Formats: sequence, C-alpha cells, structure tokens
Amino acid sequence: MMTDEQLQIRHNLGVYRLRGFSGRDAELGELCRWLLARHEQPALAISGGQGNGKSTLATAAAWKTIHHFPDGIIWVGAAGRDRFRMYDIVRTQDTVLGTTLTRVSEDRWGIGILEQLYRRRRLLILDELSGATDREIQTLAEIISHLHDAENQSHIVLIDRDIHPEFSELVGDRHLELGGLPLSEVVGFVHARAPEPVRDTALRNVEGLHRRTGGRPLSMRLVMGLLLDFGLWSDLDGLLAELPSEDGVLGMSSVAGFAVENFAAFWPEAGLILDRLVSAAGGATYQALTELFTMGMGTDAEKRQTFEGLVTRALVEVDLFDRRIVVQPVVRRYLVEGAVMLGEDWHRQHAHYYLQFAERYQELPIQRWQEIDPFWGNVHWGADWATDRVERIFGQSVEKMVLERLETEGLRDMPVNFPELQDDLKLMRDYALALAHYAFWRHPPGIWRWLCGGAVASIALGDAGDFGWMLANIGRHRFFNGEVEEAIEWLQRALRIFDERDMLMAMAYGHTDMGTSFRVLEEPRQALDHFWLAFEAAAQTGDPRSLAPAYMNLGSAYLSLNNFERAIEQHRKALRVALRLGDDALVASAHNNLGLAMEGMAMYAEAQRAYESALTVFQRNHDDAGISTCYNNLGSVCYARQDFSAALAWYEKDLALSDRRGAWMDKAATLHNLGHVALEQQDHAQAEAYFERSRELYAAFQLDEYVAEEEEMLAYVAAVGSPGRSQR
Repeated sequence: MMTDEQLQIRHNLGVYRLRGFSGRDAELGELCRWLLARHEQPALAISGGQGNGKSTLATAAAWKTIHHFPDGIIWVGAAGRDRFRMYDIVRTQDTVLGTTLTRVSEDRWGIGILEQLYRRRRLLILDELSGATDREIQTLAEIISHLHDAENQSHIVLIDRDIHPEFSELVGDRHLELGGLPLSEVVGFVHARAPEPVRDTALRNVEGLHRRTGGRPLSMRLVMGLLLDFGLWSDLDGLLAELPSEDGVLGMSSVAGFAVENFAAFWPEAGLILDRLVSAAGGATYQALTELFTMGMGTDAEKRQTFEGLVTRALVEVDLFDRRIVVQPVVRRYLVEGAVMLGEDWHRQHAHYYLQFAERYQELPIQRWQEIDPFWGNVHWGADWATDRVERIFGQSVEKMVLERLETEGLRDMPVNFPELQDDLKLMRDYALALAHYAFWRHPPGIWRWLCGGAVASIALGDAGDFGWMLANIGRHRFFNGEVEEAIEWLQRALRIFDERDMLMAMAYGHTDMGTSFRVLEEPRQALDHFWLAFEAAAQTGDPRSLAPAYMNLGSAYLSLNNFERAIEQHRKALRVALRLGDDALVASAHNNLGLAMEGMAMYAEAQRAYESALTVFQRNHDDAGISTCYNNLGSVCYARQDFSAALAWYEKDLALSDRRGAWMDKAATLHNLGHVALEQQDHAQAEAYFERSRELYAAFQLDEYVAEEEEMLAYVAAVGSPGRSQR
C-alpha cells in the first residue's frame, strides 16, 4: 500500500514487475545502499543477460527508496520502433515532472537534463541503452561526470545487457552484474511465481529447473508455464534438452521461442494475438485489447481464457494499476520477425485505432497531455507505419519527394490503383496534421518524416491547403533546429499557397513565423514587414484572439528598431484586446512588453508600474516562470534608476524563486546581476561572493564562455577593491 508521501512524489514507476518478486536479497540490499548513500559520482549500473530481472530489481530498489527522492523518479525507455534516444529522456521528464525540455533545441538537452538533476534528490532510471549513438553516450557521460554535488544528490541508474565502456569509470564499483538466481533462492521463487497446478511438480524438480535455466527468473517462469501443458517434468526436460544451450543452460531466446510456439499450438488464436501485440509499443490497455488486438477472435469468455493462459505462462505481464497488458521484452524480440507476416491490413487497423489518440493532442490543453502520453509509443508506431506506407505507394522517400516543387509540378507518377489507396493517404495526412500541433510544442525526432509524408499525401489527395500547412510546419521544424534560412524557404513556399487560396489565418501564422525568422537573423525591418502582413491577415479574420499576439509582435519588432513610441502604441493595443478577452496570459505579457518599451525610453517609473502589473497577474496564476521574468525586469529597472536597494530586493526574490524551481541557469544570471548591484553599492566582498557563486554554477554546466565572463568580473572586483587601486 502506498503512503500519502509516496503518492505525492512524482514518478512513473510501474508495479506490475514486482508481482511475486522473490530472491535477490543481497543485490537489492546493495542497490538500495548505493541509492541512499552520498557519493562523488551519482551513476550506478545493472547489467546482465535477457530475463535475469534487471528492470525488476531496479523497480524494487526504486520503490524501497522512493522516500529518499522527494523530487521525483523518472523511468525512461524507448518509444515506438525506435532505439533509445535522448529525446526519450526529455519527453518523459516533461510528462512526469511537467517540464518543457522538449521545447528547447537538441543541443540544449544535456544542460536541461542536468539542470533537472542538479542539487535535487531525484532518481533517473535509463532502461536498455543499447542502440544509443556515440554522441548520446557522450552527452550522458558528461551529465554524469558533472552531477557530483554533495548536497541533495540525485542518482542515475543505467540498465543494459553490457555497460558501455564510457560509463565504466564513472560507475566504478557500483555495478551489479546479474546472473541467475542461486539454487538456494529458487525454492522461494517457485513458491512465489509457479502456477498453482504445477507448483508441487516444480518444487520436486527444483535442481533440474535451476540446471536447465541457470536460475534466470524469466526462463524459470516460462519453463514452469510449459509444465502446465506437459504435466510431467521428465517429458518436458527431454524436449528442453534438444534446445540450443551453453554448458547445459538454455539460451533465453530459445526458451521464449519454444514457449511461444508451444502455446500457439495449444491455443491457435494466441499466436495471432501475440503477433499483434508486437505493435503495442508500451503495452495495450484493456480497452484496446477488446476493440483492436482481439477483434474477431471469439467470445469474451474465450478471450479471457486465452489471456489467462498467456499470463500464467509468463508470456505477457498484467499491469493492474494502469489496466494494460505488456509483452515480455524477450518474447517481443522473438515475435518481431513473425509479426512481419501479419500484412498491411493489421498495421492499417493499428494505425487507424491510435490516430484518435494523436488527435487528442489537438483537443486537450497541453497541461493535460500527460493523459495521452501513455499512448505515445503506439501513436509513434502508427505514424511510422503510415509514412512507410506512403513511401511504398510511390516507391521513393517522402523527404526526396517534398524537396521537389509539388505545388507547381504535381506528382509525376500517380499509382494506377489510386482510388484503393486514398484511405491510406488520408490516414497519413491526418496523422501529420495532428502531430504538427504536437510537434509545435514537443518536437519529436520523427516529425520531419511524418510531415513530409503528410505533405505528399495531401498533394496526392488534391488538398493544397493541407499541403501548404505541412510545408509551413516543416519550416517551423527547421527553425527549431537552427536552420533559419532553410526555414524561410519552406515558409515562403507555404505562404504562396495560403495567399492564392485566401487562407487568412494560415497567412497570419506564416507571416508571424517569417517575422520571427528574420528577427533571429537580425533583419528587423524585414521582420517588421512580415509582422504587419500577419496583422493584416489576422485583422481580416475578425478573430480578436489573433489580434493581441499580432499587436505584440509588432510592438516587439518596433522595440528591436528602437522605435519605442510605436512599440508602446502596439503593446497598448494588445493590452486592450487581452483585457476584453479576459486572457490573463496575454494581459501579463502585454504589461511586461510595455515595461520593456518604457524602460527603453528611460520612463523608469512607468516601466516599473507595468512590470508590477504583469507580476500581479503572474502571481494570481501561479506562473513561476512569468514571476521570475518580472522579478528580473523589476531589478533591472530599479538598477537603471540607481535605486540599488530596491534592485537588490527584487533580484534576491528571484534568487529564492530560482532555488525553489531548481532553475540553475536563471539563478546564475541573477547572481551575476546581483554582483553588479553590489559593485554599485561599493560592497566589493559581496560582489565577489555573487560572482563566485555564478561562476560555480556555470562551471557545473560546462558553460565555459560564461565562466570566463565571471572570472573577468572577479578580476575587476579584485582590482577596484584593492586599497591601492588607481582612480578612473
């Protein structure tokens, strides 16, 4: 039973692995001691062959020590058909902790992950790292090597069959290499995990069971499941002896294959269900089992009997808490090859079913996306299949096709059986439309292919408007990856389509993205031109919700041109619209932007009032990021007014908030600002302390450029603070 404290700790730990957990007392004790101890290096590792219980042991240790990690426990595994990727870490942290790491560019992920672990008591478990690229391994190694503060230490658990050499030195002797259970623990294991009808038989043949399986927990469970069908140990043992083995110990994949094929022979429909469940990335809910995976496979009673058979034979696990079925990983690997034989129809059904969950990302506010996130693996799988299907239809990669000017040249080789393919093309288009919205906020690595597939499908279906929308989102994707010039080219292609079809709202979005791109390229006048075009399009729609952002963008563009009067004019218009709408987020942003423009005109008193108005709204809505921004802006305007005591007070407020949020880079910047305030107050000792603390934080995150800047400030403080300094 979970305590109230455990329920309050944010985590995504499952409990299904722990059903009947037995043995591993020494290893569990050792792992818990490592997790509870303070140590210079935070990483520990669990390695071993398939079926040895690595993930189960990590789960047990995490639950036993959960009270030690009040800031959360995050379990990360790969999604869809992909290998492990760094994106899986940031996506899972966003889901569990409510962070926004997927909104920052890939080159900032390492710092973002480190910031979520630094000076916190948090546990990150990375399950199955095989397949990670050298760059990803290096990034993880850098995170581990810099996560060595002595207070409130976080830990990282690495789980894999073999631990990468890059981690070996970082882990040191905190490495568990799991083999099978010793014979002394097998009796207890049989009591806990054997199906009741064969428990006595298994207990009478414990030594033979241990000898054949090497004591591997999953292998023993599969063999005991086989006893249900063979009855006599001697009959089963004779067949097991014919399977591939090493020193008499059966290979894990051989046992899994035998168990699958045997069960399919006794229960013909079970083989097909298992093959289908290969597509269930991350598991299948009970509802999905009924509506999708077992469609056309007998009565409810027959399905229930089949699943009971799968569970008792250890081929699948039941997650009672999340109400889902999970195929054992080793069984899943065996089934992957056979699943290819299911054909297009099954994968089409799977993709169609999970499209509804992709579309829910459009329907629900981002604060509720964690409700859909458990289906992400299946959504990912469905989008991948739809994209692959489009490529099979046209016989070439969708990326290559979209590089051609399809909007003017069209598709050169339309399939002769096009009417039969329209449903598949519509499926691809709908996935891309739904995931374009998801990608605007979370930027999954597969989005480039999905958008290209959606673009090809849209043009094939004669839907130029959706084609343009795909191009615009490809441009956004390029912009996010820092390829700003390429983003502009894609956006220009999209805007021509929108303009020809008088798609006003799409034009407003497209010109806004163009303006933002030119602002990044430090072309403020071109940016202003596009923001005006965006405003004109938005105004013609008559939608007030699009007007406030349009006015704000114009104000920001004028601010970048140092045209403060026009900036204030536009931001005041934005504020009026936002107040009429009753949209607190827009109201707060408008007040804050007015403050920036007023501060630029040296209207410091007015700027301070604007920032304080923004702060009131942010505080009412418990928006810590907005509150932090206002604290910093208020500190800045008070500093400009030479009211250094007030500046100090505002920056100190932000310092306390940054500590509470764990926003270490924000804290470093605030410490830097405090150093300048202390200098103005002639408090050189305090200035030195602030700059030393900011340097320490920047060094912890390997931001060498900022470290050098803090060292320059420390040298300056030393120079001006020495008794014999020269006067300036």
